[in-house]
Amino acid sequence: MRILLDTNIIIQRENNQIVPENLAELMKLFNGLENCSLHIHPLTQAELKKDKHLLRQEINISKSNTYSILDKTPDYLKDEVYISKLPTPKNENDIVDNQLLYCIYKNICTYLITEDQGILNKASKLDIENVLSINEAINAFKKLFTNYNITLSNDFELKKAFELNHKDEIFDSLRNSYNGFDKWWNKIQNRDTYVHFNQNGAISAILIPKIEENEIICNSPITIKGKILKICTFKVANHARGFKLGERLIDLAIKFACKNNLEEIYLTHFIEENDYLVNLIESFGFKRIGLNANNEDVFLKQITANKSTSITNADEVVDYNNTYYPAFYQGNTVKKHLIPIQPEFHKRLFPDSKGDVYQLGLNLFNYSESNCIKKAYICNANTTKVNKGDILLFYQSKERMALTTLCTVQNVYSKMTDPELVSKLIAKRTVFNFNEIKKICEKEALVLLFNENFHLKKEIKLNELPKLNITGNIYSIREITDEQYRELIKGNIDERYTIN
Repeated sequence: MRILLDTNIIIQRENNQIVPENLAELMKLFNGLENCSLHIHPLTQAELKKDKHLLRQEINISKSNTYSILDKTPDYLKDEVYISKLPTPKNENDIVDNQLLYCIYKNICTYLITEDQGILNKASKLDIENVLSINEAINAFKKLFTNYNITLSNDFELKKAFELNHKDEIFDSLRNSYNGFDKWWNKIQNRDTYVHFNQNGAISAILIPKIEENEIICNSPITIKGKILKICTFKVANHARGFKLGERLIDLAIKFACKNNLEEIYLTHFIEENDYLVNLIESFGFKRIGLNANNEDVFLKQITANKSTSITNADEVVDYNNTYYPAFYQGNTVKKHLIPIQPEFHKRLFPDSKGDVYQLGLNLFNYSESNCIKKAYICNANTTKVNKGDILLFYQSKERMALTTLCTVQNVYSKMTDPELVSKLIAKRTVFNFNEIKKICEKEALVLLFNENFHLKKEIKLNELPKLNITGNIYSIREITDEQYRELIKGNIDERYTIN
C-alpha cells in the first residue's frame, strides 16, 4: 500500500516543532502496517525548495529525502476529461494540488493524506474517496487494518445554552466572525442545543436550531419564508474533523425539521476559502440563494419536493435524492431490493434504528460510520440487478429478523476482487475492517455506496412477509416488485418525503 503525503503533512512532521498528537498517532499506525510505504510527489519537494528561510529549507529537504519520491508521475494537463472535472486553476499551487489528486485518480498511490481543505473539497466533488485528512486516515486505518473501535467519548447530549462553557475554543471563530456574539449568547441562555463533548470535556460539535416564521431570511434578493428551521449554530471543532460529526449534525437538523413538520432549512455563513462547511452542506442539497443584511451567504435546503418532478434515468434519481435528502424517488425508474445484514454490522451501521424515526434518539456510537448519512455495504451477492438510485430495505438477520431501514443507492461496483481498491472506495463509510474486506474479496464482491434515508416506523418481521408473497428466509439480496414494496412501506414512511 502506497501512501502519498501532502506538503503540509511533511512540514508538520519534520519542522522543528512539536508534532501534533493526531499526526503522531497516524505515523504510529503506518509503522504497524505491513507492506505500507510513504511517498512524496516530486512537486512537493519542489515546493519545499521555495522556502526563503534557507536553513529551514535545507533541513526540510534533507528530511524529505527520507521518504520515497515518486519517480514517475502522470501529468493531469494531458488528460482533457480530468481537466474538465476541475475548476480553472487560480495559481501554481492549484496545479500542484491537481497533480497530487491525479496520482490518486490514476491509482499511482493508494491514499493521499492532506490537511489542505481545498484538496479535500476537490476530492469530494470528484468522488475520490481515498483522499483523507489526518483524522479521517486515523479512523479509516484503525478500522480497516487493526480492527480498533473508534470511540468518540459520550454521544450527543441535549443541553440548555447556559449549561455550556461559552469560552470553549469552538466558539472562538464564531466570536471573531460575528460582532455581538457574546450579547447574542446571553439572549439564548434557555435555548436547546445538541452538543458532543470529547473525553476532556471540550465541545467537539454543536447544533442550535430555531423555528422561525415569516422572517426575511435573505435581503439580496429579498426572500420571506413561512415556517422554517434556522440553523443558528452548526460547528465542528478542528480537533474533531474526520469523524463525520458534520454529517451527524445535518442528520439531527433534518430530523428536527421532520419532527416539527417543516419543509425547509436554512443557515447563514461567511464563506471562507476552501470552506469545509460549504462543501459539506452543498453535498446534501443546501443551495446558496443570496446575502442577508449582515452580508452573510444564505444557504437554503428543501426536504420535500414537487410531486410532479420528471425523472428519466439513474443519474437524475441520484441528483434528486441528494438535492431533497432525506426525500427520495420511488417511481418505476428504480428497483426495490431486500438486503440482509448481520446484527453486528447492523448495530454499527444503523445504531439508532429502533424506535420512532423522528425521535431524536441520540444513542452512544462507537464508530464514526454511525454518524454518516453516506454509508457502504459489501457482500458476495451474485447479482447485477442493483443500480444507482435503487431502494434498499435492510433486513437485520438472526436477532431481530426484521426489515428496519430504507436507504437509496448512490453508486454500485460489482465483481471486485482487489481488497485495497475496495477499501479505497469505502474507507470513509465502512463498518468492515481490512481483514473482513480481504475475506469477502476472495470471491467477487459487490460494493454498494448508499444514503441512509429513514428507519421504518414499525419494523417488519420475517413472519409478516408471506402475506405479500415474500417467502423463505432472506440470505442474499432479493429484488421485490413495486407492489410488494408499496405494501411494505405503507404507514412506515411519511409520504411527504417520497415521489413517484
